[in-house]
Amino acid sequence: MDVENVYLIPHSSKPVNEYFNPKLLAGLYATLFCYGLGAPEDQTRPLTINLREHIRYLLSYNDRRFEKNHSFIFVIFNLLQRRDACFHAQLIATKPYFRSSAQEIHSLNTSDIEAALKNISTKTYNIGSNKALGKLLNHIKTIGGRVMGSTYSRTSLRTHLHAMIFNQSLPNIFLTLNPADIHSPIALYFAGVKLDLDNVQTKQLMDAYKRAEIIASHPVATAKFFHILISNILDTMILGGVVGPVKAYFGTVESQGRGSLHLHLLIWLDHDLKPADMKTKIRDPSFRENLIAYLEDIIKEDLDEFKDTYVFENLDGIRDFFNFNIAYFFYIAAPRSLNTPTRLSSDNIYAALRTIDLAGLEENTNENGIRLTPMKDQSSPSIPSASPQRTELLQTPKHDQSISSMI
Repeated sequence: MDVENVYLIPHSSKPVNEYFNPKLLAGLYATLFCYGLGAPEDQTRPLTINLREHIRYLLSYNDRRFEKNHSFIFVIFNLLQRRDACFHAQLIATKPYFRSSAQEIHSLNTSDIEAALKNISTKTYNIGSNKALGKLLNHIKTIGGRVMGSTYSRTSLRTHLHAMIFNQSLPNIFLTLNPADIHSPIALYFAGVKLDLDNVQTKQLMDAYKRAEIIASHPVATAKFFHILISNILDTMILGGVVGPVKAYFGTVESQGRGSLHLHLLIWLDHDLKPADMKTKIRDPSFRENLIAYLEDIIKEDLDEFKDTYVFENLDGIRDFFNFNIAYFFYIAAPRSLNTPTRLSSDNIYAALRTIDLAGLEENTNENGIRLTPMKDQSSPSIPSASPQRTELLQTPKHDQSISSMI
């Protein structure tokens, strides 16, 4: 081995300072910060830039080298978590109530902590058994509620939700929004795939495994797609009056096992209609007909997986299955020159994506047989993504006034 081309950086016995130290990230990622320049929190800059804003700027680079790095986002996220924890711990340490319990917390030793951790792991811990340890855990819970992605942050969300229920009563609708980013041309467009969204062509629609690879390697683009899609759904559909006049909503975001995001949403409707009132009103034929018409207007279903499968029964009474490629019919329905690529309408884009997935089903599974969409990770953190809206900013649906008056 040529030792002259090897550059070793040994570990130090002292931790590196991560505050206002531009050499930290520049040394960790020499291939990302060319010539050692451009790292965050560089005090030589004439203008001070916030760390979060600088990281957001780096992740939006046109060459996407920061976004596609396998560890950069995780290191930054962990760094931001530690800063949040230290910041809120400092705030609590300056409060009078903390000073009164500081001596008790200081009296704890390692054996007390080890015993408590053992009891917590076996679910036999009693917070009243050690008052000093109980105060320490309460402070940790308070600090952890401010740290994004922590277990205590979900507990904090539960507190906000209970406050919403106390203020607005019980919610009327529970809704889950789970966008299929792998099958979305918009997500591919954000990930850098050259697509004309007004003129999507069949040759540009890759198989599902390739699309999943692109989406997984572009987490920033996927998050941007999710944010824009959910924001538009909330603004145009939820607040637009599809489910009726809305006075408040509360939502949390969590990730699935494959890393894709989805939203759980609670909606409070702005009317006093109770289940008992609905039971009484449903007896009215006019109300019943209007309700059925409304439900048929807003509820849609689509079985793309079975669109290209047709069942025929032969003379012997045996049912035969014939699979046709949907993209093949596009060529028949609109004959074109052999040199002209096929253009898909907005209604047929997702059907064509599904057809490609079914045609290349064997190619969409890897050697280990791992499915593209595993079950969601139950331990993934929840992050608040929606907040209550003021009533005066809401609008009732305008396309059918009879439904609004009916409710």
